[in-house]
Amino acid sequence: MRSAFFSIFRKSPFEGLLRHAEIIREVAPLFKMAFITYLDESREDFEKYHNKVTLLESEGDAVKRNIRGHLPRGILLPMDKFQLLWYLREQDKILDSAQDSLHWLSYRQTHIPDEVVDDFLLMVDKITSVLKSVHPMVAAAESYFQTFSENHRAMVKSAIKQIREYEFESDQVERKLLADFLNYPFDNATSAFHLVRLVEYMGDISNHAQNAGDMMRAMISR
Repeated sequence: MRSAFFSIFRKSPFEGLLRHAEIIREVAPLFKMAFITYLDESREDFEKYHNKVTLLESEGDAVKRNIRGHLPRGILLPMDKFQLLWYLREQDKILDSAQDSLHWLSYRQTHIPDEVVDDFLLMVDKITSVLKSVHPMVAAAESYFQTFSENHRAMVKSAIKQIREYEFESDQVERKLLADFLNYPFDNATSAFHLVRLVEYMGDISNHAQNAGDMMRAMISR
């Protein structure tokens, strides 16, 4: 029976994908708090959240390797194996980019100009929403590949649409912040470079989330 497709495997790859998505969701509030403590110039608290995200990213890498190491060989999956591995790559890059953002932020304490603090916090909020939005998509996909019901497929498509909307919104804020930072009269050019590259790292999070959504859309196509 098609509904029992994954039951013929020792372990469904979606068990690992779901755990990986849970880790991304766990990173979301830590990522936000890291930025808030950075703005407050509370270095000790920032490093506390930074380190927690680093540990979760390391756990995510272990889950990724486990998924790759336990994909069934010689048996057809209900989706292209290449698509599944590419999806995993993009989902993992969401975690990588979140970690990269905080690593980059940790290298220097740069003052965020008061004029752009609100937009900066808006960018953090948008990225936090992106981080939280991956798990619902993977959970819906796991259900879909167990039942192949049209209802579950619609839930996956709805989750993908939500990720695309968050990506669009974060992209709008990213562009405004880049323009603001590049035109602000910083006393030190390093400050401008630090903030511009930081926003790019943050944008990478939503870009990879959208890429993961696009690949998931391909996997559920008929």
